[in-house]
Amino acid sequence: MSCYELTSQEKQLSIVSCNKKDTILLEKINYKRKHKDSVSILNEIKKTSEYLKNIGYFINTLDSIIKKDNKTVAYFTLNEKIENVFVFIKKDLQYYFDKNSIKNDSLNIPIEDLQSILADITQKLDDDGKSFSKVSLTNINIKRKKLFANLNVIQSKKRIINRAIIKGYEEFPKPFLKHYFSLEKNSIFNQKRIEEISNLSNNLNFIKEIKKPEVLFTKDSTILYLYLKKQQNNSFDGIINFSSNEDEGLLFNGTINLTLNNILNKGEKFSLLWNSIANERQEFQISTTRPYLFKSKFTPELSFTLYKQDSTFLNTKFDSKILYNFNPKNQLAITYSSENSSELEEISEDNINSFNNYFIGLLYRHQKQSQNLLLGNKFLFEVNPSYGVRNSNFKENQFKLEITLSYLLSINNRNYLFLKNKTGHLTSENKLTNELFRIGGVNSLRGFNEQEFFTASYNYTNIEYRYLLNETSLFYTITDIGFLNETNQKPIGFGVGYRFTNEKFLINLGIALGNDNENQFKLNNSKILINWVNFF
Repeated sequence: MSCYELTSQEKQLSIVSCNKKDTILLEKINYKRKHKDSVSILNEIKKTSEYLKNIGYFINTLDSIIKKDNKTVAYFTLNEKIENVFVFIKKDLQYYFDKNSIKNDSLNIPIEDLQSILADITQKLDDDGKSFSKVSLTNINIKRKKLFANLNVIQSKKRIINRAIIKGYEEFPKPFLKHYFSLEKNSIFNQKRIEEISNLSNNLNFIKEIKKPEVLFTKDSTILYLYLKKQQNNSFDGIINFSSNEDEGLLFNGTINLTLNNILNKGEKFSLLWNSIANERQEFQISTTRPYLFKSKFTPELSFTLYKQDSTFLNTKFDSKILYNFNPKNQLAITYSSENSSELEEISEDNINSFNNYFIGLLYRHQKQSQNLLLGNKFLFEVNPSYGVRNSNFKENQFKLEITLSYLLSINNRNYLFLKNKTGHLTSENKLTNELFRIGGVNSLRGFNEQEFFTASYNYTNIEYRYLLNETSLFYTITDIGFLNETNQKPIGFGVGYRFTNEKFLINLGIALGNDNENQFKLNNSKILINWVNFF
């Protein structure tokens, strides 16, 4: 079929009036002019009539419809424009409005606001679970450009969700229904609630929504059906290489990062991290999260870390959080951590000494997730103040504060700006090198070695411009700016990167060049960033 034949089948609609003033107004209306069939044309004419009522031409009339070939002309007469509506409101309905706006049981409304006010009433009824209520105006009279009517509200029976049934993933962890979806017994049913549940489903990384939730209404009950399937979201990322040393033989270098999600159908997460740069530094960490333990709102997070810095010291750290989940976005936790450090060689000039400490604190976390894996969190705010005691040559009280803030700004469908700021501060009269924060590398300051900087107080900002090439890939720029208070170092990193994902893997490639105001930018010092995560 040729392009000419396709075009010739289109039907044209024109909406005019025999009155010149009316025609000028009708020409300004943004109605659909091209249609595939006559049914579509008739629907557009009805929409136009409703639109005219909403802007004040309440008694507009459709005089005639003339068809010739593929052209249809609809003739309207607008008649007198209504400026205001006086609505009589019964006493039992006045709680929907501001009492100060009602006089003599009547409300004076500009005609342009009438539909939005009626829609607000409908929304309030829906919020109360009365989704099948009807709101209308009755006894309509028009006098001198004013419309007089009675507000009529027929309230339906209040609906509550009596039961939620999972289809497609019968082993879905039941505590998530109550605490994550907030589907407690006798939850109010409304359309907004159903949309929220659908959005929450898409934010859980171990399930996939097969189709939108559906509701079965019976005379005495309301049953919600969620259509979900288990999604394999375990990941592995690893690079290992070998090198030889005359004194110590074979040396291992590289990184292993393993994450297991929901393998026990409890929504749990288990992570293992191993990172080694020959004898320079080695790190091993295991961590786990168990949501809604014993069907409660409490979620424990536990981690254990071993860190060895060349031949100078070895740190072992236990970190725990007991989080209380107010809702999917807000969590409050009691935190406890303990660390033990052993000096391996006596090097007095590096201010390294064996110690053990513990910290007790509070953590507040607010986060809003993006439904796009490529883009990550939409918003994150986390603050963790803690008070502790260190035992070394003598006992000393300490205070620690860590704050993280990140935001993903959507400029349009393709352009995004990601901003992240992190602050850490340790207050102590005498600080040891082996108890300081360690920053630098791919998760903090790109363009530098992993955990290159030891500091008691720092602040850094990550800025990324992200351009979404398509649904599975994006290009981004790197600008990392840091400040280390005690040494007055100002490390800065610049670079570019590319990220690609599908159902089986995520690839993150980048190059970054760093400068710490003690050395000049040199291309041969640039860091190649390679991250290949396999999902299984």
